[in-house]
Amino acid sequence: MDASPSKRSSKAVLQKASASVIEASTSLVSDEKSLAKNEDHPLFKASLEDERKKELEDAIGSLRQDLDELAQKRDELLAKSNLSIEQARKMNEEHIDRLHRYNDIKDAGQIMFGKLAELKGKTVKEIYEEYCVDLKD
Repeated sequence: MDASPSKRSSKAVLQKASASVIEASTSLVSDEKSLAKNEDHPLFKASLEDERKKELEDAIGSLRQDLDELAQKRDELLAKSNLSIEQARKMNEEHIDRLHRYNDIKDAGQIMFGKLAELKGKTVKEIYEEYCVDLKD
């Protein structure tokens, strides 16, 4: 029993469609393989370099925009504080110098507490408690 003409034609259409899909997927696979082989081709390399260059230019543009925004914020803050850039830098340097001195003094104190603990045969924690100093200080 043969299938009706409409069933035969739809079956033929399905077979053709399946063949087209298989052909397309085979073509894609071969295209990928040829792309991999062509990575050394100057045109392919130039294309990749152009893409990378565009990505880098976009990143640079974004960073420049961020820099401009930060410079604008800096200028607004300086205007509010009535400071010049030089005054703000000097103030910042003085603050950093004070932090360095503080850290040096704190280190010396910790060394002293360590030596004292060693001499008394106690832990540093016990010495801190004896002198009412918090361990976080």
